Amino acid sequence: MLILKYDKMQPQLWLLLLLYLTLQSPRSARALLNSYQTQSNFELLKIDSRYISYQDLMSTAKRFYDPDTTWYSELLYDVARKQVIVGARDTLYRMSFELELLERASWEATPGNVLLCQQKGQSDRWCRNYVRVLHSYGENQLYACGTNAFQPSCSWRQMENLNVTQLDDGVVKCPFHPLANSTSLLQSNGNMFAGTATDFSGSDVAIIRTPVQPKRMDRKRFLRTKQYNNNWLNGAQFVGSFEAGNFVYFLLRESASEHMSCGKAIYSRIARVCKNDAGGDQVLRDNWTSFLKARLNCSLPGDYPYYFDEIQGMTYAESEQVLYATFSTSGSIIFGSAVCAYNLSSINAAFEGAFKHQEHADAAWKTVNTPQRSQFQCASGATAFGHLLESSRYQLMDQAVQPIGAQPLYHSRLEHFKHIALDIVQTRTEQLHVLYVSSSQNHIKKLSVKYGAQSQEKAQTCLVEMWQADDTGSSTLLHMSYLKVTDSLYLGTDLALTRIPAQRCSRHVSQSSCFNAMDPYCGWNELVERCTPLDPTVQQPWLQPTQFTCPVLNAPIDGGWSSWSPWADCQQHDQPDSNCLCRQRNCNNPQPQHGGVACEGISTQVTNCTQHGGWTDWSAWSPCSQTCGVAVKGRRRSCSNPRPAHGGRMCLGPELAEMYCTHLPPCPVPKPPAIDGAWGPWGEWSECSAQCGGGFRMRRRECDDPKPSNGGMDCPGCRLDYEDCNMQSCGEVRKLSAWTPWLTAAGGNSSEAHVEKRYRYACRATSADANSVRISLAKEETRNCNQDGSCQRHSEHDSTDSESEWSTCSVSCGGGTQQRRRGHNTQSRACNMHACPADEQPDNSIDNQLEHEWSCWSEWSSCSVTCGLGVRRRTRKCLGGHERLCAGRALEEQKCEMVPCEDFLGWSSWNEWSACSNDGIRLRHRRCLVEQPAPHECRGAEFEKTACVPGECEELQTASSATVPVVICCCMLLTVVGCLVTFHFTKRRYLQSIEEALNKTITTTASFDTYPNQYSSLPTKDYYDQRPKRQSSFRVHAKTSNISSGTLNRNNMHHNNTPKVLAKTYNDCETGTLKRQTALNNCRTNMDDEKF
Repeated sequence: MLILKYDKMQPQLWLLLLLYLTLQSPRSARALLNSYQTQSNFELLKIDSRYISYQDLMSTAKRFYDPDTTWYSELLYDVARKQVIVGARDTLYRMSFELELLERASWEATPGNVLLCQQKGQSDRWCRNYVRVLHSYGENQLYACGTNAFQPSCSWRQMENLNVTQLDDGVVKCPFHPLANSTSLLQSNGNMFAGTATDFSGSDVAIIRTPVQPKRMDRKRFLRTKQYNNNWLNGAQFVGSFEAGNFVYFLLRESASEHMSCGKAIYSRIARVCKNDAGGDQVLRDNWTSFLKARLNCSLPGDYPYYFDEIQGMTYAESEQVLYATFSTSGSIIFGSAVCAYNLSSINAAFEGAFKHQEHADAAWKTVNTPQRSQFQCASGATAFGHLLESSRYQLMDQAVQPIGAQPLYHSRLEHFKHIALDIVQTRTEQLHVLYVSSSQNHIKKLSVKYGAQSQEKAQTCLVEMWQADDTGSSTLLHMSYLKVTDSLYLGTDLALTRIPAQRCSRHVSQSSCFNAMDPYCGWNELVERCTPLDPTVQQPWLQPTQFTCPVLNAPIDGGWSSWSPWADCQQHDQPDSNCLCRQRNCNNPQPQHGGVACEGISTQVTNCTQHGGWTDWSAWSPCSQTCGVAVKGRRRSCSNPRPAHGGRMCLGPELAEMYCTHLPPCPVPKPPAIDGAWGPWGEWSECSAQCGGGFRMRRRECDDPKPSNGGMDCPGCRLDYEDCNMQSCGEVRKLSAWTPWLTAAGGNSSEAHVEKRYRYACRATSADANSVRISLAKEETRNCNQDGSCQRHSEHDSTDSESEWSTCSVSCGGGTQQRRRGHNTQSRACNMHACPADEQPDNSIDNQLEHEWSCWSEWSSCSVTCGLGVRRRTRKCLGGHERLCAGRALEEQKCEMVPCEDFLGWSSWNEWSACSNDGIRLRHRRCLVEQPAPHECRGAEFEKTACVPGECEELQTASSATVPVVICCCMLLTVVGCLVTFHFTKRRYLQSIEEALNKTITTTASFDTYPNQYSSLPTKDYYDQRPKRQSSFRVHAKTSNISSGTLNRNNMHHNNTPKVLAKTYNDCETGTLKRQTALNNCRTNMDDEKF
């Protein structure tokens, strides 16, 4: 600020300037301040050779960035393992000193804690786990704490792999809010000293000692500052802490209670507690008995001192016992910052002085001396009651701690200092303290501090360099610390983690420039004639100034190039459609000043320019492709003058040019050589011509490897090859014929009582040859026929109703039958259906095949679909019992085709049929639902007509009033006709019942009244099928007779030719349905007797 820059002006002038700014409007004052700030920064950037831009700074820096993480706020250096532990939002990192990632451990808040945090009114951004505490303990333990969505939590981990070994409560050890100012340190005995807020709202701020290792025997009890007592702490904002000797010191800023009578003011404080404080017994129970605080003074001296009252950052040089802190002004529109240093002896001297005390709220503050001070000196043993009373009354010291030299080491106007880091550098001749101070817009000032021989002498503080740590100005600097092992400064921001080397010696190109920079890290290496840092491991002629002062700014400074900028697109001046990659550098690192030599070399580099292709010259014509006949010759060129590159256009036109050779004679016609044919490989063997009894199979080959051409010879040998196959003998095949018609026995007369017989034959063959067929009689049946035409089986009337036992199964395996008899009736059932062993075959004798035959096929079912292709089925049953006893299929399917389904696409449903017209026709209609139908839509007719079905579509007509008498007459006539018809049928039914009763009394033997089945055309036992049949090879003449009862028709009633024995098998017949007279009780179970 102005008053800091020109501190020799009279105090009256400063008062006038402050009064002027106060009277100005806020806009005018702000514009004035902006002009000061802009002018200051502009002068520094353009003129000062000490300024290092972000581009040059990052050329040697290392940056770590994780897109899933932010808020790198805590760093802990583990020098023994050459690693750094980094605490960020929801994450812990373990990295090398070069920021190479070694391990990443996720540490997120639970969803329940996040939801509770949001319900308490906090934003989503802060309801996360921000790591705020990192401490090492022992050899391999890490104690870490995080905000955990405003529910602080801590954990013990291993330094080598970040594994969690134990969880701990984080309240009073870690702040609730990520932005809260807090500090802590962990002692080797497991006691943690912390200055932080202890509640959700942040209103209860305290200095606390709490054990984090409860198992240790030397742990101390929990102590804190008195709660809600402004004389102890009044809205404290903690900056840092350190330990020295028997004390722990806390640096903070708070509202000054002693200044309340003059208005609110913020003072910087340093507070001190004893490490071994045991706390009070009755008085100050669980409170500090050794707590004291004093004001830190950082001000410009004069008749009217100007104070920098708000401490912002601190660092402590333990070896030198010097405390460095940054301060800023408060409450003034003109702001500035300063750096002050304090000896530990001056701090302790302030705590040895008098107290400042106020008896009551209305009383004035006064200085008080008390001899009872042993409790403030960390004396061992119990504290007396009187000392406890003194501790409860006195906390504030009367004298402020004064800085070294009684003034700030460095101050600046219109800047805001915050973080500070320290390095102690031993040069060739003396020791210097190098301070790194962060200022506004993320600039870092590198200051060298040189103390005089006397402690009260004013120290020499010089600005060596100023770094631009961020080129955007949008990041927030959260942490800054210096690591001596790597001589690097580590910056933690909300976006990334950066490591910046402390020296930039290479920017000085001459010995004079190297010396004039007065950088403690740099010297002139005479061996390589360059400005380099000191390498203690190599003996080399390395020179430094004999006495360090502030940098010499008025000496000639030779120019130095900055780092190259990143490559960027640019355009050629004379070719607007061509693009290049360009990068620039400036001669400002440093800028040549005061007659210094300018930079040598180019300031712009261009590469990867768009290059369009160009043709080379045509080559000479090549020789003709042949010496006779039609030939061509050609020449070439290539698109390589230059080649297209970086998006350039290819050459236009042909790469090859050809032309015919016109001077060549015709070529003689060559005679092609003869090629003899050769056989190709044999093909696969064909199927054997017979399954058994000896057959043959063959294979082929072709004369095509190669084919004979140009007069070559055909392949020698045969194209086909044969061999025998299936030489094993065939098993005998047996088939049964259908029953022959009933035949009159020899010597019988069909007009009298006679005997009729019928036969069934068996055919046996071992091959398909007709000469091997053997025919034998398999079964014969006999029946007695009376003169009246009624017939019955032999001894049928003598049969009993007793049933025999089931016979033995016909085979032992493979499926056989069992029978039992009741008179002449036989019942069969399947048995032994299990498979036979390989060495045993089932018995397929004729007797086993007699009863195992199929019934006739049923009618075809309806088609399975209403449109498109479907199937229809018919079935049959095995009459012998189980279906496995019959050879063949029980189900047969056949395809059926209905109306194509495409005829329904696009159409609506058919409406109801219309009424029948006078022509006996009815109509129905449908409409196309698509306005512009595709070729496969709305196919077919829009109207459909059909003939009326009698009795279904008669129109109802309403009689008019003129036809009512006619309708009445017709009704009466129909009533009379109905009565007559009813009388006629009643009389006829009565006479018919009398006739049946008479016939029943006359009949003495059992007879079968059968009639043709109305559902099948198959003949019953006494009904002759009129369908033509194949004639047998032998003819038998028999007489025909008509039976008067009409209930029985002989087989040869119309034809004297008997059917051929093997004309049709039983399996080809359709099943008939027998409808017996209900009065008969002799219903048989033998279906074979009922079929014929």
